Amino acid sequence: MFLGTLGAFTFNPDNGLMYGLYGGVIAIVAAMSIYYIIVAIRRAKALNMDMGKIKKVISTSVTFSILPAIGIGVGLVALIGSIGVALPAIRLSVIGSLQYETMMSDGAAKALEGSLAAFLKSGIVPKDYVTIATVMTIPIVTGPLLVLLGYKRFQPKVAMLSSKGVKTTRGGVNIGELLFQVVFIGMILGYLADAVTIFVSDAQYIDAYFNFIALVVAALCMYVFELLINKAKWKWLDSFSTAFSMLIAMAVVAVISYFAYKNGWALVPEETAEAAAAAVAVIGL
Repeated sequence: MFLGTLGAFTFNPDNGLMYGLYGGVIAIVAAMSIYYIIVAIRRAKALNMDMGKIKKVISTSVTFSILPAIGIGVGLVALIGSIGVALPAIRLSVIGSLQYETMMSDGAAKALEGSLAAFLKSGIVPKDYVTIATVMTIPIVTGPLLVLLGYKRFQPKVAMLSSKGVKTTRGGVNIGELLFQVVFIGMILGYLADAVTIFVSDAQYIDAYFNFIALVVAALCMYVFELLINKAKWKWLDSFSTAFSMLIAMAVVAVISYFAYKNGWALVPEETAEAAAAAVAVIGL
């Protein structure tokens, strides 16, 4: 009876306890980062490594930590309407994936109430909140958990495989590098397939094409940056080309979205429009 009563009332997913938990998570992550960077720099000095290269690695890492955070912030806003600020912030600050988090939370909301619009209108209750948090968290933890439990077993085999090479028509290639390239290309093709499928569905609203537009713009930016790096010898751009491509692509989509709303272009289907209106009402904008 107590659990039934607990699951029946509407509660605030952004209470002080959740923000306190978020602050604790951020403190732990920041402390670990600072600790390991200090240990790594001391070890590099002990091995007489080139500190110029170490500084370049640090600057590149900082860039790829800060710039993509802009996109993650956009995803955070997208999740606020259904599960508040604290939980998405915790998830995306640790091992969360923007595409994964939004997809899983949306799927869980639809499973609970039939549609995202219906879920937002009904008001979130504790059991629904726990369900969404579980769906977002458990699957993505399996990757790190697999590494934690099986690293000592498969790492030597992976290292041995990576040290080997295969013959090609252009000479040879390292298997480890080849595997990385295959996985990376596979990931890109996955995003491309997801973006291209919108043409098959013949969507009549411009929002549906944002992923495809961002993908094309980012690819064109990378092409231009590669020309500048190789032809104009802008070697410094090599460390920032991917991050800059992401930001430019997001900026282009943001501009298109702005003018779409301003000029009344077709934006979202009716159900999504209702969900967006409900989300705005929930967060009080």
